[in-house]
Amino acid sequence: MSKPLSPSLISGAFFLRILLIILISVSTFSGDVDAKNKKKGKPEPDVKIGERLYYGLIPMGEGAKACASCHTYYTADTINWNPSLLDMAQTAVEMDLATFKNHLTNPSGGIRDKVHVNYDMIDEQVFHLYGYLTGVADTGVPSQRMSINTILIFLLIGALMAAALLDLFITKKIPYKAVHILILLLGIGYQLSVVTEEAIDLGRSQDYRPDQPIKFSHKVHAGDNKIECLYCHSNADEGKSASIPGAGLCMNCHMMVRNGTNSGQFEIAKVVDHSENHKDIEWVRIHNLPDHVFFNHSQHVKVGGLDCTECHGQVEDMHILKQQKDLSMGWCLDCHKETNVKFEENDYYETFQDLHKDLEESVRDSIQAADIGANDCMKCHH
Repeated sequence: MSKPLSPSLISGAFFLRILLIILISVSTFSGDVDAKNKKKGKPEPDVKIGERLYYGLIPMGEGAKACASCHTYYTADTINWNPSLLDMAQTAVEMDLATFKNHLTNPSGGIRDKVHVNYDMIDEQVFHLYGYLTGVADTGVPSQRMSINTILIFLLIGALMAAALLDLFITKKIPYKAVHILILLLGIGYQLSVVTEEAIDLGRSQDYRPDQPIKFSHKVHAGDNKIECLYCHSNADEGKSASIPGAGLCMNCHMMVRNGTNSGQFEIAKVVDHSENHKDIEWVRIHNLPDHVFFNHSQHVKVGGLDCTECHGQVEDMHILKQQKDLSMGWCLDCHKETNVKFEENDYYETFQDLHKDLEESVRDSIQAADIGANDCMKCHH
């Protein structure tokens, strides 16, 4: 005679059956909702088609330029005045589809109305392009891949050296030991030179030119418009740091200037937005010394009377600002040895009486920075 099921087992089975019915109902309901959305005309954009439209692989009209020809995926060493792909993606997110289509096919402004011509896109294509851009706004643009040429050559030479050692002591396929020795010597020489160069450059960033949140051109401002360095970097002659201007200072000019000759309205609109919404412009610092190094701008600019170009190069010729010098300790020490100090008519150097006497008696014809302690270790590493 079979044993009857206990009340606990019966209630458990009943509970599991109810749970299974609920799960099936939820799944069916979700499927019905998706089916209804599709029936209501809510398809998902095909981002692959949108990407092909962006690169011009699908024609958007006879003679129409591809988006990528102006709105670059990655920035380059030379300035591109047009908004980048990420800029356009972040702008597209703030629009609905109708506004985006009007922005694309009915342009206004000094730059867009000359470029956005001959576009002949159907609504479906606009929808796919809009979907691609809004997707980029969510995911961002992936970092550009680094070149691995040096690493690859380094590893290949290491493998060749290992093969030479293996053949020299074990396989002995090549009868001439001079070949093995030549491979090993050349390989060791190359690898040591690479390691030495990389070790010396550790922590240095010569030619560093990062992307900035706003395309600010020193050539336009300092070169073409002759704006003095101290107007924007107002603390360079009075303090340790040169100071970076905020949007409020920019608006002294851009209250009136809202349309750039090169960039149109897009970049200046960023400045206006930061000013009106009291947001800091997150500029990326370019010239940066290690934490254990002390440097004072006022000591060099005001006391030493150095021109900004001595350290920063010809910034008035740079659209994209970069670190011109390597800012190494050796570079600083050499400058201190070679630079003549403006000793006369400078109250800061009154206490150096012996050096003033040497100049008066023609014992010396000039004083270098190193002569007044500029190269003492504690000057920079105190």
